[in-house]
Amino acid sequence: MAVTIHDLARLAGLNASTVSRALRGDLRVKSSTRQRIAELAAEYGYSPNLPARQLARGKTGNIWFCFGTPDSELERWPAVRLNDLFHDCGFDLQILLHNNLPERFRQQLKKLYQRSADGAVLIPPGNTDDCEQLTELVNRLPLPHVFIDRYWEELSCPVVTTDNAAATRRLVDRCAAWGAREFYLGFSHVNPVERTRGSAARKQLEKLGLPWFPYDELIRGHRNPGARPIAVLSSDGRTIGDPPLPAGGTFFGGFFDYWENPTAGAYRKVIICRQDFDAISRISAEYLQRMLAGEKELPPLTLVPPSTFSEVEQ
Repeated sequence: MAVTIHDLARLAGLNASTVSRALRGDLRVKSSTRQRIAELAAEYGYSPNLPARQLARGKTGNIWFCFGTPDSELERWPAVRLNDLFHDCGFDLQILLHNNLPERFRQQLKKLYQRSADGAVLIPPGNTDDCEQLTELVNRLPLPHVFIDRYWEELSCPVVTTDNAAATRRLVDRCAAWGAREFYLGFSHVNPVERTRGSAARKQLEKLGLPWFPYDELIRGHRNPGARPIAVLSSDGRTIGDPPLPAGGTFFGGFFDYWENPTAGAYRKVIICRQDFDAISRISAEYLQRMLAGEKELPPLTLVPPSTFSEVEQ
């Protein structure tokens, strides 16, 4: 049976509060008494009850990182980085997975109302439109929290994400410089990140005087690529190309993070924007630590420049 602080108090002939102060190194306890208590603790194998100690302090020593799945490198990498960052500050990072299911995400948010952690870093499911009913639940959380990468409107907590508009403009400009004269956009509408990228692409193409069309019109055969060089822009280069691109065209591509595509040979050149998840993780950890220290006025939306733009020529 584990030795308790009350057992040590009986062995030492002292009250439990004195023993507790001695074990904490409180200078109000005589050095000889501190030494005696330390020797008894070592002799009888006493170890502190950390959960009880944390409960008494109102702290857990844990930070939650809630995201979709470890199969995603873009979510796995922040987990590794945040683990190091919070460890350096004396916290343990606990991983929770919602598998991109809004209902499971809601269940995990409700557990935070029990103060299961001191703070949380959150990446919501990919379709954040399905999460908007969770707005009040998120905004009323009783502990500091930060969203990274994805988010939705009307959140009251800090959000740290990529400068998606600037990144998309860079993709448009590069493909145009290569000679693309028609653009097909594969951005969805399921969250503000996708909508920002699509909007930025359309505005930049209007500025350049170049036409754009939905990507589906190209792959469903609604448009003939003909002899005009074409650019395809999308958030994920792994999924573009299924169904395959029509034959007979000259294609350029602009994508985010990934370029692992069985139809890669159809593209003459590709530019890949790689998001800076190291910086996103570092800034979100800094914000959370500042909130834990009592700071309340933090930027509602922080945009992080991409880390690199890589070009691939076939």
